[in-house]
Amino acid sequence: MKKIYHYLSVTLCFLWVTMSSFAQQHDVTGKIVSEDNNPIEGASVYLLTAKSEALMKTTLTDESGGYTFKNVPHGEFIVQVTSVGFQLYKSTTFSLNDQAVKMDAIILKPEAKTIAEVAVEGRVPLVQQRDGKLVLNVENSTLAAGNTAFEVVQRAPGVSVDKDENLQLMGQAGINVTIDGRQTYMSGEQLTALLKSMNGDQIKSIEVSTTRSAKDDAEGTVGSINIVLKKNRLEGFNGTFQASAGYGRHARGNSSLNLNYKKENTTVFGSYGFTRNKNQYDIDIERVIPAVEGDRVFNQDATMKELDKTHNYRIGVEQKTSDRNTMVLQFSGINEVEDSENSSITNIGSSLQSVDSILHSNSLQDRPFNRYSLNFNNELKVDTLGGKLVLDLDWSAFRTDADNHYEYRTYLPDGSLKYDPELEWTGTPVKIDIYVGKLDFTKTIGKAKFESGLKYSNVKSDNDLQFEHFVNGQWQDYAGRPNHFVYTEQISAGYIDYSQAFGKMSVKLGLRGEYTVSDGHSITLDSRVKRDYFDIFPSANVGYTVNENHVLSLSYARKVSRPNYRFLNPFEYFIDKFTSQRGNPYLNPQYTNGITLNYTAFKMFNFTLGTDISRDAIVESLDQDSVSGKAWVTRDNLGESTTSYLNINAPFRIGKFWTMNNNLTTIYMTFKGPIAGSYINDGSVFFQGRSMNNFRISPAFSAEMSVNYSSPFLYNVYRIHARWGMDLGVNYNFKEGRHSLKLAGTDIFRTQKNNLSTDFASYNAKIRQYHDSRSIRLTYTYKFGNLKQQMRRNGGDSEEKSRAM
Repeated sequence: MKKIYHYLSVTLCFLWVTMSSFAQQHDVTGKIVSEDNNPIEGASVYLLTAKSEALMKTTLTDESGGYTFKNVPHGEFIVQVTSVGFQLYKSTTFSLNDQAVKMDAIILKPEAKTIAEVAVEGRVPLVQQRDGKLVLNVENSTLAAGNTAFEVVQRAPGVSVDKDENLQLMGQAGINVTIDGRQTYMSGEQLTALLKSMNGDQIKSIEVSTTRSAKDDAEGTVGSINIVLKKNRLEGFNGTFQASAGYGRHARGNSSLNLNYKKENTTVFGSYGFTRNKNQYDIDIERVIPAVEGDRVFNQDATMKELDKTHNYRIGVEQKTSDRNTMVLQFSGINEVEDSENSSITNIGSSLQSVDSILHSNSLQDRPFNRYSLNFNNELKVDTLGGKLVLDLDWSAFRTDADNHYEYRTYLPDGSLKYDPELEWTGTPVKIDIYVGKLDFTKTIGKAKFESGLKYSNVKSDNDLQFEHFVNGQWQDYAGRPNHFVYTEQISAGYIDYSQAFGKMSVKLGLRGEYTVSDGHSITLDSRVKRDYFDIFPSANVGYTVNENHVLSLSYARKVSRPNYRFLNPFEYFIDKFTSQRGNPYLNPQYTNGITLNYTAFKMFNFTLGTDISRDAIVESLDQDSVSGKAWVTRDNLGESTTSYLNINAPFRIGKFWTMNNNLTTIYMTFKGPIAGSYINDGSVFFQGRSMNNFRISPAFSAEMSVNYSSPFLYNVYRIHARWGMDLGVNYNFKEGRHSLKLAGTDIFRTQKNNLSTDFASYNAKIRQYHDSRSIRLTYTYKFGNLKQQMRRNGGDSEEKSRAM
């Protein structure tokens, strides 16, 4: 591990010295005004190289319309300026040699009264560094069109998916995923189901952060992912209609309608989307179970087909009751029905060549999933220095009632039945209710900023697992398998954050306290596991600005990752006759201490070096019965896991039409502790990389290409195999700016295979999976109503300022 840190330190020092060598030169200054000679504040100003038009620096104009590029190296350059409501400006070539350059005043000409919204948004960088977060802007991405939220989130810097389709950040699970800053209170399979039911076209951006302040919830091992939904701020009535049709192994498609009406201080908004996706998953599993009388080999070939039909909708109103107070009330819902058909053939014997029985398994599942959410938000500005009081009230409800039918037929090699057909049925109704109240207060005193707040959450998860089998011509309860499990959790939290700038240095210190009361009650077993504990979560961040081109920050935070409600249920969920998942009611929360160093160079290149040390790490454990051949997975608290990572995000511009964003994550992960009846002390280094490229062929026509790669690595007891993939897309915007067409293909070469193996102690298995990710789709978008962009001059809140950050 010391070697890894040594290499990472040398790499950062090299990058620092290399980039700093370009900054020992002169300044370029100028002024931006309108045709009537009024200064334009908040305009985005770009310094480009003259030959290739590669982006060197960006800045914003101040109140007087002035701008400054500091420490510019010698060479030939041009200045490009954009501002909402004005035409794009590009200067002639100028040279910078031995003295500073003062440009002549640049006069911007007004744009037409109505402009295509996409033309303005298209200039937003694909990835930005903002407020310590890496932000992936996908609002107009060709590759995001027609996808689900789950597929879109995977493109964010440092984000990946594990073997079970759980989201990971910097190679780690246990991420706190929020939507518009509000917790989903879901993880694992439930979170994946939620994101798959959301239309990706509703997403504006994905915010990724490995740092944390006391204001943020302590939940999450490595950091957080915030999904920001689209919001329309245009005056009057307007909307967007979108329809997408695609084909993988089966047809799929979605459509959505977004409406917005804004009149002075009142805004009414709503959206509706429908998705119909049919997917096919191929899974091959080879297991070898050692036994005294000889090994038993299970070779399974399975195919699963899923048909999802999803309705998602949102309606709300925003009312500005005064110059200081704004209220928002919104309701959202998701109604999904998933029908799946799973068929498999398992050859069982002493070896792959010596088969003594063949199991044919068929299962049908009907799983309705409903989510409803009601939110009230009130923001009161208490002064003109940024002081405010914010009240948030949330209610969320999750309802699912899966109906599963299983049929097992075991044959002898000669084709005759070994046993009578086995029929089983399970019902898995789940009810989750969540109530959350939060009050945040912000106040600036002198040069210091104080933030404090209170939060209370109440969660109840009711799981009533029913299990029957067909015996003697009738359905009967399957003894020992049904289970009614109710889990309740209440968390009371309070925090205080203090931040202040001292010249080039800034400091932010925070302390959060959370008091948790939980009760896991198995009504069937008449047993319960109660917990009652208080935790302190300190956080600290120190930032240092060397100059505008070199910014450093060092942060520390203590975090917690609580077990998924389902993982606490002590009973089994059967996947097939020989494979199941068991809950563990004695799972403890996982605590993590994380240190992160962030470095931003030239406002473009972002480097994140971090280490997370987790105690009582929640990991997947294995067990099996050598007599019956049954295998199951559960969750246990491992002794300790350590993850060190270096993430590099580097945008480039090549020539006049090619922009590129590259993200590379190097991870060193170790596991140490008892697991699956043995002891593990192992680790590995691996890499994850993604390059996203945009080619602007003409003002109306553009293309995108995304390439990703993950190297092989060891995760707990699993060896994850390498995988890579390529996505391609083209986009055409019609002249009037109201219509656009997008054609995209994902996983072009069908290489996104999720293969893994394990050879740990007595566990020997090979798993090959493909989740039908290769597809092609066509998306049509139509914008109607008022497309006139208002001129906004709100300083830090302006759209132009966010584009240059």
